[in-house]
Amino acid sequence: MIRVRILTKDFHTFQPFIKSAQQLYNYGIELVQPTDKNYDISLVGHSLFQDKKLGSLSKSTEMGLDFLSKVEGPYVLVDGQDSHSLIGSFEVFKESDALFMMKHSLLKDRSLYNEEWVGGRYYWGKSEDYGIKNQNYKPEDFDKYSDKIVLSGTNWIGVPDIQWFDYRNIEKLFDVSAMFQHPHPECHEFELKPSQDFYYNQHRQPVLDKIKHSPFMIAKLYKGRRVPTQTYFKYIQTSKVLLAPFGYGEMAPRDLESAQLGSLLIKPNMNHVDTYPNIYVEDETYISCKHDYSDLEEKIEYAVENFNVIRDVFVSNLRNKYIEQYHEYYLADYIKNLFQKMGVL
Repeated sequence: MIRVRILTKDFHTFQPFIKSAQQLYNYGIELVQPTDKNYDISLVGHSLFQDKKLGSLSKSTEMGLDFLSKVEGPYVLVDGQDSHSLIGSFEVFKESDALFMMKHSLLKDRSLYNEEWVGGRYYWGKSEDYGIKNQNYKPEDFDKYSDKIVLSGTNWIGVPDIQWFDYRNIEKLFDVSAMFQHPHPECHEFELKPSQDFYYNQHRQPVLDKIKHSPFMIAKLYKGRRVPTQTYFKYIQTSKVLLAPFGYGEMAPRDLESAQLGSLLIKPNMNHVDTYPNIYVEDETYISCKHDYSDLEEKIEYAVENFNVIRDVFVSNLRNKYIEQYHEYYLADYIKNLFQKMGVL
């Protein structure tokens, strides 16, 4: 039996582990509390070894390394942020004594990490695309450390407890749900200028531009203002189509909510993302649009006009993919194999 201590403030990062505690235990992996003195290895969540609001990447790295220097025994870093970007975590990892680093999602084409992107986010492109110079990031010497940066076997889709509804009894009053945040309030990430919300908002703005004069019935937020949870679900469950543009990352609970509520999911193409489990199959579990949303109008028209014909196919495909991928032992199987491969077990 190996005893694994979880050090974190990150609920979303480790909730799938907590949910799978019994299955992990059955495989000889026992999760123990941060205060437990009897452990073999620690999993350290990203909020403990980086801080985007410190004002600089170097200050955040210094803080993270100082924290890790006080961790007793072997440890593994876990970057549970929703983006494939390595900004802030990579710098700590390569200077630390971590055995390896686990990440929720990575770029499928690892060579793309040798190119610069705004905030390290491939789908945001270059800062020059926004008329701003020299605001791009790439992890230095990525290839030197890449073999020790691995998928965590978790992502945000595995966080919530899922209930399936009889969606055929849900009346669809709206054609399209655009119940996503825009604009996002000011939000900083190291030295990135302007603040990272600028790029978030710029990336999502084309979606609002496309639906502004849409002939279809659209449900959306007023100036991005949040609404009570019950109100939010009332709107999305009565929409035929859920739009899920990328934000600070590619995946969100909204993606699976489409299958729960019997709606069609439209989101930018996910073929660049490597994650496990992975429910995203282009034009089978979701309707894919381009990253710049240039074809969004035609994708919306296709989904709305053919809703009664294609809804059951897409919803069933997504539900079945989730059930197949997120089975009872999915995480325990993955972690056991990963720990064996990395020499932990």
